[in-house]
Amino acid sequence: MQTVERLEVSCAELQHPTEEIRTGLFQKLESKKILLAIFITLLAFGLRVYKLDAAGLSEDETNKVFAMRAYERGDFTVNTEHPMLMKLLCLASTRTASLWNQTAGKQLGLTISEESALRFPNVLFGALTVIPILLLATALLGFETGIIASLFWAFGVNAIWFNRITKEDTLFVFFMLLGFYFYHQAKERLSSDIAGQEKFYALAGAAFGMMVGSKYFPHYIGLNALFYTLVGYNRCNNRPLTGRMWGKYFASLVLTFAAFNWAIFSPQTWRYIRAYTSEDLLTHHGYALMDKLFSNDMADMPLGNPWYFYLLYLAVKVPLPILVAFVIGLIEIFRHRGDARVARGYLFLRMMLIFWFIPMSVIGSKFLRYSLTLMPIIYMVAAVGVMTIWRLLHRYFKPLQPPATYFAAGALALIFILTPAFLTINYALPYPGLYTNRLGKNHIGYFFPHDEFYDLGARESIRYLAEHAPPNATIASEIPGVVAYYLERFNRRDLRSKIMSQPQFDLTTGKIDYVILQKGRIYFENQTNFHFVETHFPLAQASRYQGVAATEVYQISPSD
Repeated sequence: MQTVERLEVSCAELQHPTEEIRTGLFQKLESKKILLAIFITLLAFGLRVYKLDAAGLSEDETNKVFAMRAYERGDFTVNTEHPMLMKLLCLASTRTASLWNQTAGKQLGLTISEESALRFPNVLFGALTVIPILLLATALLGFETGIIASLFWAFGVNAIWFNRITKEDTLFVFFMLLGFYFYHQAKERLSSDIAGQEKFYALAGAAFGMMVGSKYFPHYIGLNALFYTLVGYNRCNNRPLTGRMWGKYFASLVLTFAAFNWAIFSPQTWRYIRAYTSEDLLTHHGYALMDKLFSNDMADMPLGNPWYFYLLYLAVKVPLPILVAFVIGLIEIFRHRGDARVARGYLFLRMMLIFWFIPMSVIGSKFLRYSLTLMPIIYMVAAVGVMTIWRLLHRYFKPLQPPATYFAAGALALIFILTPAFLTINYALPYPGLYTNRLGKNHIGYFFPHDEFYDLGARESIRYLAEHAPPNATIASEIPGVVAYYLERFNRRDLRSKIMSQPQFDLTTGKIDYVILQKGRIYFENQTNFHFVETHFPLAQASRYQGVAATEVYQISPSD
């Protein structure tokens, strides 16, 4: 008769067999994995913080500034379509930066701009995401795959891009991956370790609570549950939760969410969210994709933005070495279930890809920043692809002398690790949204101008207006928040702002002095005026990047 201890040991051995390939290099790296994780995190931080204020604030980001100002007055019902956590962190960051600027920063001549301070929380959490990616990928796919996936995240232009803007997706991804990992660890505890299971279920609940407290996308909690349903019952590492475990899991989730998002209990918040989701607050419609305007409303599902939106994004915006590795990894994870060591990881990747691409391709409203939840999966699959190539090379070079194996490993690192890092550092910073790979043929601002430019150049164009516009001039644009914010900074509060896409806007009244045009801000409501301005009025200023105009100023009224 087998004892419980005997069964537990056999389960552990079944789940974690000896790896087929254990090179000396990976053995040395794993023995230093804490130092390695710190190094990769610092690398990720450096790439994200580099010239953080090179681009001015976008409309979404200035809305965060106005919400923070309301928070300081005790009003937490502004910008409530998004949870509070992002804004609380931004408020703490900007206050700290202000204190630094008034003290040591002023003395040392090292002041921090508000753009940098506002974006710093996402830079920090974007860099720290290296850790849950490393932990989760290692747990599901092995240490080698975990290291490669974390490196892809660290220097991946597609992750850096959205970690450098003040949107909720970065925080969401960090806590989502952390929740996945903690839940996995709870499942991995021995059945006799009740306290350990309860602890990790509580941690998973807290992480998921912070996740939903970052962005209202709770369905990822359901995807986590679906994954373990697909895995099926296993006495080793997928035992049902007890009532006490469920209680700690959900209590931790709800309490954490409430602690960082208490505005959700305000009736005014729910009225605002209802108006927002009903699109009562939306004044414009449309998304320009490859010089064609598509509807971009949730209500237009499935006839909104085209189904290939995110596939096109991967094809032209992911560095080719990582894209090739992803395709190879995709074939690998769908070709077979994988051996015992990686079978669960392969299933996780298959499920996440299917349940990401199908609904996100059908939903009418699409923005590239939504893809940040996909990128960890892309990087994990690409890491599987690299390891698949390595196993083939190792099998071929194994009969040869060690130098041949080292050469193969070096070539692999050069192609899939160093080359994408070089592309990011030399061609994607400090404006990662402008990067396109060879398939994109350097068509900057052509595929996804709204997300690629993200109001890039607006700050510089508004500075021009602040310096040249006559008193009480009127500026028409689609970025009233950005205009108001920077006119305030440049001490031109006398200038007035109008929104082109509003129904009452009329270009022919003679009351408009300047128009700010942005290729990424063409909508159904303003496209006629947009083209009329381009063809009938003189260009006064243009903010250009890599030869492409991101923001243009046209003078409507004649100069004196």
